[in-house]
Parts: sequence; structure tokens; C-alpha cells
Amino acid sequence: MTTENDGCYLLLFPSTSEAIYEDEMRAVSVATPLPDLLPRSFDEIESMRKMRKDAESGKKYVPPRHDLPPPYVNDDECDEFEDATIDNSLENLSSMTPSRKYQLSGPSVEGEVSSVFENGMLYKVIVEDGSWYLYNDTEKYEMHVRFRFGSRSELQPGERVEMFVKSNKELEAFLIVYPHETMKLISGKVNGFKCMAKALPLSDEKRTELFSSINNEALNELSLIAKELDVDGVQALEEGQVLHYCVENEVPYIDCSFPPCDVSLCRQDIDKYKLRSLPWVRPDAFIPPEQLKEVRLFRRTILPSQVTQGDIGDSYLISAMASLAESRDRVRDIFRHPVSAGHGKVERALSAYWVTLNYNGWWCPVLIDDYLPGYREGPEFARCAVDMRRMWVGLLEKAYAKVHHSYSNIASGDPLEPLQDFTGFPITRFDVFWEEAVKGDDEFFKRMVIYDKKDFITMLYTPRNDDSQGQPAHGSINGAATNVENRCNEVGLRLHCGYTVLRVRYFEDFDLRLLQFRNPWGTGEEWTGSWGKKDKRWDKYPSVKARCFPDGMDATEPDNTFWMEWRDVLTTFVGGGVCHVKRNWYDYRIRGDFNDGYPTVCLGINVSDPVDAYIVLSQEDERDGDDLEYAAMLISVSRHGGKHEKMDCTSSLDVEMPGCELKFNFARDVAMRYTFEPEGNPYFVIPRVHDNSISKPYVLGLLLDTYAGNGIRVEFKGIDRECRVFQNMPTFSVKGMTRDVSTEYQIRNPRQPSECVGAELKDERLKEFGVYED
Repeated sequence: MTTENDGCYLLLFPSTSEAIYEDEMRAVSVATPLPDLLPRSFDEIESMRKMRKDAESGKKYVPPRHDLPPPYVNDDECDEFEDATIDNSLENLSSMTPSRKYQLSGPSVEGEVSSVFENGMLYKVIVEDGSWYLYNDTEKYEMHVRFRFGSRSELQPGERVEMFVKSNKELEAFLIVYPHETMKLISGKVNGFKCMAKALPLSDEKRTELFSSINNEALNELSLIAKELDVDGVQALEEGQVLHYCVENEVPYIDCSFPPCDVSLCRQDIDKYKLRSLPWVRPDAFIPPEQLKEVRLFRRTILPSQVTQGDIGDSYLISAMASLAESRDRVRDIFRHPVSAGHGKVERALSAYWVTLNYNGWWCPVLIDDYLPGYREGPEFARCAVDMRRMWVGLLEKAYAKVHHSYSNIASGDPLEPLQDFTGFPITRFDVFWEEAVKGDDEFFKRMVIYDKKDFITMLYTPRNDDSQGQPAHGSINGAATNVENRCNEVGLRLHCGYTVLRVRYFEDFDLRLLQFRNPWGTGEEWTGSWGKKDKRWDKYPSVKARCFPDGMDATEPDNTFWMEWRDVLTTFVGGGVCHVKRNWYDYRIRGDFNDGYPTVCLGINVSDPVDAYIVLSQEDERDGDDLEYAAMLISVSRHGGKHEKMDCTSSLDVEMPGCELKFNFARDVAMRYTFEPEGNPYFVIPRVHDNSISKPYVLGLLLDTYAGNGIRVEFKGIDRECRVFQNMPTFSVKGMTRDVSTEYQIRNPRQPSECVGAELKDERLKEFGVYED
């Protein structure tokens, strides 16, 4: 007989005063604590010791990895971007003959019309009673007009006209005509005249006066929506509210958080780069009415040559967009609707677009309208100049401006960072490697060959105006050029732009190193040096030509590409970098904080099979606040060995080659490539910051070659700040120093990123395959 007392089992002796028992042996079942865990052999004792050690170290059992297909969207079935319904009779809008005489609405009076300038812009109209009028057919110029009339003229000046009598009794009339205006110049008898006119850019004051009235129309519409929704003013509106209202009432969407007005161009007293006031226009302002139904994001094709820079200094961003356009699917993925293709079609018909960007390490679906800074001739900033019916270029730039709070705030930057923001994959800069290559080190070229084989996005930069370079090598840029601008012009390249490296080839027999580049803004014929399109070397070395043009293409074809020898590359460009993109990888993001220099969230990882990964540590972009400065960071990865955890490697300048030294890097993001193998379980991924006084948020990106939960288990751990790992020791113990922590994490889907909270990375997409574990 047993009884349970306070969680313990006690054995009680039976009383003999109440009953008489037979004198025989009986089997008695006695309850004992956890009998199935009692060891029965020496092997079981060793096994239990191992289980205890594994539990102390964090080692966990992980089910085997399965071969599972990645998630995808079948565009052929859903036609998400309505490419199947386009009319191909007009390939590009730029080839369409303009059907209207005037750029704007035309003069407000009728009469005999003549152009003052050969290219239009300013028109003189003589009405029936003989009066002269001037019409300004531009949006961004004020016309300073001066007419000199013969001495026998008898004239009366119009309103705003300044009339003078010259010493020779000639009359001079001066008038400023602003955009859209039709103003009376004179009436009366004219006896000979001479015209002197010039177009000047609008002054800042006049721009603000004219364009604010145009932009106020959209703000007034937002005010009406706020009133309809019983919201206290435009500032209190939320994007979701406005979108729902516009869908319900079938009216065009207006972005309330990034409104079409000057504050979205440039924030006063905040932005250092000042942008002048501009009108904001929808596509119906610059697309002919009969072509409005043909407006799409892409119109089926996506090409680097579609990307055209506007009147803002974001050549770095334009370069990144052109490089991204080498991969059609990556561009399309950015613009997918968070819910469904059907929702996207409905909302785009109402001028609402979604763009998903990686901002400070976290995936953010960005909702924008189709207002763009520009005029009736088209958007003033990024656009597809050859066919403005393709909206993706201008809208991607606008979404990037929105997440960074203004267009002015994206006026300059690093071409590599937008590539990471578009793809989520880490970047490596060539700064140090480039310097060594210029000195004659061949190792960097070998890296370029590897990057090419892995199909990464590699980009090289041209210099700024103030960059200096040594004398170019023989056969490269003309050494007589006195500045970098001339040197770039000679090969058809633009200053401070990035150019995508398409292919890298090494010919051992000739010790020849060649790189092929894309020039989205040229034909490729501009480079006339070694291995240019018309160079006779292509015929002299047929084996080289066959490998560089395997499809039998003509080397002289103007296809926006050109080949250049490595020695010429080093004297034409000044650096570059690579974005380590992968196809069909799985993107996860985990939030954490540095509290007085210590991370609140680390990763505990166990695998059953080898798993390749990129690990990215991101902090807030310093361009988005005066109080934001980059902290020096690194990522360290440890693996279990013996009784302790051993530091295996740390992030370095090259993402593909982690190091063993603690090199903290002042950068927005640091990253490393790593392969987790079962022999090293458990692993700890530990974000580090050099300054122990710093407190700031961070995001850990974990990009895997499989689903989280498929052969890999990722747990969120807190590590005690007394742990020796924070004293930079190569080995340390986590016994009694780790705890489970719950945090926000994110799963990048083809559509809406899934946001979850938990102590372990769980991907519910595995339920579809029956391998999900609760």
C-alpha cells in the first residue's frame, strides 16, 4: 500500500488487527519514482550522462531533413500584373507621334498663332481686334519677353506690361509670362517690331506659389476623406482606413502618410540636400488618354535599359535598380500584393501599389499611390523614359523615398545598400581587395570568377568628380584626359554610377582576363579599347570569341554590353561590390536589442543534416535620424566541442570568408556565410557590439537553404552577460547561463511577410508537407 505525500512516494506497512492473511507469497506492485528512467546497464548510465550534458549545452534532437519544394507564385495562372491583356501594337510610347500641338491646354484666346521659339514653349496670338497676347506653354519656366516697336507705333500696354519710350522714340514693352498664362501684351497700331525673349527657371518663391495650389487639390481630397470617416484631420488618417474607403467608394487612392506635396520632397530644417518645389502628377497627366488603359507596372518585359535617372542625385539608387532588373523575377516579387493577385488588380485600378522592401533588416510592405513629382512631359525623377506606361521604375524610387521619409533623403548613397534592401541578401564591398588588385594582386580576380560562377550580382563603380586615379594602362582610357569626367565620357560611362558585371572569363593559354559589363545607358559601342566591339582581336582569337559568345552572336552587335580586359577595368572603375543573392532560399528575421552592449536575443541552432546559411546583423540606417550613428558590430558563431562551446568564426569584410578575429565593423549591416553540420550541435549565433555603453535595436537575418524546422531547429536564447563569450574568450560554457526568450520574428513569403512571436523559429508552411512540429 502506498500513499502520496507532498509529491513523494511512501511505502506503508499493513495493519494485522483487522484481517488474517494466508501464509503464502504474493506479487506486490510498488510504485517507484519514474521507473522507466532508472539505468539498467553501464551503457544506459553513459547515455543518461550524455543526455544531461546535451541538455546543459543546448543540444537538441532534430528530425531528418526532407527535400521540399519552395513556395512560389505561378504568374502564368494568375497573371498578377495583367501582362496578358496589354496591346502590343505600340511597343514603346516614345515612338508615338504627339497628337496635340500644345504641351498644356493652349492659349485662352483665339487668333493667329505663331511660335516665338523654334521648339514651341512660348506663343504669340493676334486676336481679331489686333491685340497681341503671349501664351506660356511650359510648366517650369517663366518667359521674360521684351518687344521693341517702331517710333510710329500707337500702343496701349496690357496688364503687368512695363512700357518705355526709348531715346529714338521707339517703344519697348516688357512682360513676364508665367506657366499656363495667356497675357495681353499690347493693343493698337504696330509699325515694325523686334522680339527679345528668354526662358528662365521659375524662382523658388514662384514655384512654391504655383505648385502648392496644384498639390493642394490632393490634400483637399484627403481632408474630405477624413471628414467622411469622422477623423480629426488628415494627420489622424491611417493608410488602411484610406485604402478601404477608396476601394469601397471606387475613388483613386491618395497616400496620407507620404502625401503628394513639398514635405515629401524635402523636410525643412531636417534634410541637408534641398529640393525645389514641384507639382505632383498622376499618369493621366503625362500619358495620352487613349493609352491610359495600357498603363502597367511592367508591360511584360523588365530590362535594365528601362531605368532612367531624373533630376536628383540618386545615381547610386538608379544603378541598383538597373542591376536588379537583370533578374525579372526579383523585380516582380517586390511588387506582389501582400494578400492576393486579385486584391492587387482591384487596388492598382484605384492607383494603390504595394512595394515590399527590407528596411533596417525587417521586411516592410510599403503602400503608395501613383502620384509622382513631375510635369505633363513626365516624372521629374526616376522613370522609364522609353515608355512611361511602365510604372515600376518611378514607383520603386518613390517607395524607397517613403521608407526614408523624403526624396531629399535618398539623394546620395551607396549603390550596394539598395541591392540588399531589394533582395534581403548581404553585400561585400571591394574597397580593400580593389586596392590590392590595383597594386598587382591577382587574388581579387579569382574572387570575381567565383562570384560569377555563383551567379551573384556584381557591380563596379565609376568615380566621382573629385576622385583621382593614376595614369591609365596602355589601351585603356585615353591618358590625355585631364579629369575623370572626360575619361568616363570616352568609354560612354557616367560618373558615380554602378555597372553590372555580367560574365567573368579567364583564358589560361593567353593569360587573358575579360569581364563583360552592361551599360543600360549606352549601346556598348562606346568602348573602343582592347576587346571593344570592333576590335580585331575577336577574329584573331576565335577560341576566345567562341567562349565569350557561345550562341554565335555577333561581337559587334549594339546590345548594351561590352567586354573589357582586367587591366583596363582597374583603371576605369574605382571599386565596387557584390550582393550574395541565392535562388529558392528562405528568409527569416528576428528582433533583438543591445542593452548596455549585451544582446537580448541570440540563436541556439541544432541541425540533423548540413544546412547552408547567411547570417545578417542589421542596425538602424543612420540617414534616418541625426541622433543615429553606426555602432561597430560583428557576428560570432560557436560550436560545441568537448565540455565547452568553442568560437568557430566571426563576420569579416568578405561575407563568403568568415574570419577568426574579432573585427568589429562600423556598417549598417554585417554578415557571414556559414554551414551548420550535425557534428557541431549546438551552435550559438551571438550578435556583438564593440561599445558596451550602447543600447539600440537590431535585427538578425537568417537566410537558409531550407525551411526553418526542416532539418534545423532555431531557438531564441538569452545569454548571461557574465558568460566568458562577452569577455572575448575562445571557449566558454553556457551551463546555467542561457534562458529561453520570446521575441518577434518574421518569415518572408512571396506575399505578406508573416510576423510571429515566440521562443523558437516556427515556419507553418511546413504543415503543407506534414513535417511541422508543434
